[in-house]
Order: sequence, then structure tokens, then C-alpha cells
Amino acid sequence: MKKTTQLLSVLAGAAILSASAATAADKFVLLPIFTDPDWKANIELAAVGGTMNFDNGSVKDDYNYGLQFSFDCPVFTLPGDNLLRQQLSLSRYDKNDVTITAIEMNPYYFIHFTKNLVLGFGPGIGAMYTEYPVTTTTGGLFPTTSTDTQNDWLFTLQAGAGLKYYMGSFLAGVDIRRTWTTENDFGGTKKYSLDNLRTLLKVGYRF
Repeated sequence: MKKTTQLLSVLAGAAILSASAATAADKFVLLPIFTDPDWKANIELAAVGGTMNFDNGSVKDDYNYGLQFSFDCPVFTLPGDNLLRQQLSLSRYDKNDVTITAIEMNPYYFIHFTKNLVLGFGPGIGAMYTEYPVTTTTGGLFPTTSTDTQNDWLFTLQAGAGLKYYMGSFLAGVDIRRTWTTENDFGGTKKYSLDNLRTLLKVGYRF
């Protein structure tokens, strides 16, 4: 029993020393863009495209496409081999005279499965500029109907995850992203959201 206790004590001490050594070798860095001379942005630019599926059945599901610009987080660096990267996206949806332009910022935490394969996940914030038709009927003996285009901004929250595979400087991947939006009446009397789920493929280049 005494030998077992001594062995456990030795193992615990070794674990503490290993953890201390790891912490000393790789630590949290605040504002690495200013404080770490070895910090690099590792910029990536990718084309993205996929499907946009709305919770509201009145809005037709269709294709969504755009660009994504990403770089290592300049605010802080986390300990370990995994990375926190900022992703800025601009995407477009256009169906049945409804167009949605989405601007998003998604910080993702990336875990390395292998040297070339990574899994990322994280939250996001953004805005959607929405243009939509509004039909107005004028009464009287001979009523007339006219259609105008109106627009509104909706603020958004996101949660997503995705895989990326690197082939030298080139990359390919897939993202699944859930988006919740603020509500709007869209020219009517009842308010609706444009909550949606997107599945996006991406191809890009790492500079």
C-alpha cells in the first residue's frame, strides 16, 4: 500500500512538472499583433457557396454564395497547437425578387486532426441587408395594384462548425452554420424572422 501511494505521488509530481513545462513553453499572449514579433496573420481567401434553408416556409430555399477572408486572431493567442482565427464573410442570396446580402464575423477555434486537416467551430455576429417586394392595392371603383421594393437591415447571431483540408497553399472545406435574425414586418402587420441553416463548400488559397 505504501509503495502504491509513493508511485501515485511520483506520477502526480511528474504530471505537475510536465504541465508547468508546457505552460512555460507555450502561453497565452495578449495582443500578439503588437507584442509578439513572430506573429503572422496567415491570411486566407476563399470562395464559398451552398444552400440556404429558412425556418419560415414562405421564403424559398436557394443557393447562397460569396467570399470569406480569414486570419489568425490579432487580439490574443491561445496556448497549445490549436488556433483561434477571425473569419469575415460576405454572401448573397437571390430568389423570387428577394435578395439578402449577409455580412458576418465568425471567430473559430480550430483543432488539428492531422497536419492538413482541421476542425473549427465558434459563434458569430453580423447583419443582413434584405430587399423584398411589397404589393399595394389602391381602392376605388377601379382598384390598382403596384409593387415596390423595400429594404431593411436585420442583425444576426450565428453558431457554426466546419472542416478544412490543406493541399500546400490551397484549401478546401465545408461549413454548417446556424443563423438567428431579428424580426421585421416586411411591409405587413406581422413580424417574422429569417432564421436559417446554411451548408457551404469552400475553396481558397493561403497567402
